[in-house]
Amino acid sequence: MIKTFFRLAPALCLLLAACTSTKSVVQKKDPGLYLDAHELRVKIQDGWLTAKTISIGDYSTSSRTNGVAANTPAKQFRNVSDAFYFTVKATDVQVPVQVLSTPRITFSNRPMPEQLDALAGDVPLWYFHIGATVLEPLKSWELILKRSISFLELNENKPAGVLRSASDEIRVTAHNRFGIRNSYENTCYEFQLRGVPVAAVMTGDKPRAWIHPKADAALQQTLVAAMLAIVFKG
Repeated sequence: MIKTFFRLAPALCLLLAACTSTKSVVQKKDPGLYLDAHELRVKIQDGWLTAKTISIGDYSTSSRTNGVAANTPAKQFRNVSDAFYFTVKATDVQVPVQVLSTPRITFSNRPMPEQLDALAGDVPLWYFHIGATVLEPLKSWELILKRSISFLELNENKPAGVLRSASDEIRVTAHNRFGIRNSYENTCYEFQLRGVPVAAVMTGDKPRAWIHPKADAALQQTLVAAMLAIVFKG
């Protein structure tokens, strides 16, 4: 009996070690994005005598200027509507942002994510160009979103667009978990980095925003600028 026990002992030790290791992994599971600790304050200033501005956390916008800025790639687009631009500002940070709507055919010579590539050429899209930041002075981003999203897509948090630079790509989905099912109430855009939600912004009368600490400082600047643009377009 004693000999049998000593023969089994190594196997028992390995089993216990495996259980302990699994338990440790479970304890370190990501708690998620939508936590009070990850939420940033959103404030809209729109007075009778002042131009509309928006802030998320420590970042705020200038007032908006209608049209297409001269130094944005969108100046080459032939068909645009609802165009305006503004600047995102924080301590030692100024990021130019262009917002407009343009048909899917505008990007016919460029690769597009599957959810956008399948759309007809005349389907309108939202296009946002986000200029370089202090942390990444040579890196600009573009955000492309479906302009029309169905209730069923919102119910299931389906892909709605993409935020991308020359070297990185972040999937954008849209859901209505903070509103009523089968409605556009409190539509929320979620930014997913390698499948993990790292930021989200809820539109509507009382917008909200979240940033996950997994996003580094440079990416956080870009995400906040993108979320400010989404809230600004209304």
